[in-house]
Amino acid sequence: FSSDENALMWYRTAEIKHARLAMLAAVGWPLAELFDKKIAYLFDLKPLLVFQDRVPSILNGGLDRTPAVYWASALGVAFAIESFGLIKSRNAANAGADYTPGDLGFDPLGLAGKSGEERMFKAEAELFNGRVAMLAITGFAVQEWWTQNSVINETPIF
Repeated sequence: FSSDENALMWYRTAEIKHARLAMLAAVGWPLAELFDKKIAYLFDLKPLLVFQDRVPSILNGGLDRTPAVYWASALGVAFAIESFGLIKSRNAANAGADYTPGDLGFDPLGLAGKSGEERMFKAEAELFNGRVAMLAITGFAVQEWWTQNSVINETPIF
């Protein structure tokens, strides 16, 4: 669906970013529902969960209960990571080197793989798992909106 190679690279970079965020959110959503009240009471804070222990979201409401400091820090961190990635991709393009979308040069545990074939396999696996996570997060949001009940209350394992 891309018109040229640059558009394809932009699409792939955006997909990787969204996949990584969705994988974090797919884990964080149920954990937030499980531990929000416990952590809030531990630090004498007001819990952020809305009615029936649902996570604040556009469909659930409750985003206005999230402190402005959180939103500012989240945007600041996102801006810093986005800027670093942009600089890295432009430096690679100026040097005539290949750039792998989403590769920020941060892999302290060596999870990306050693050989080229292993790196390609793991990059594809990350993308596939990220696509499933994007569907999961969409499912979480729609499920909580439709049933008016939290994901953890609807999932027997929790």
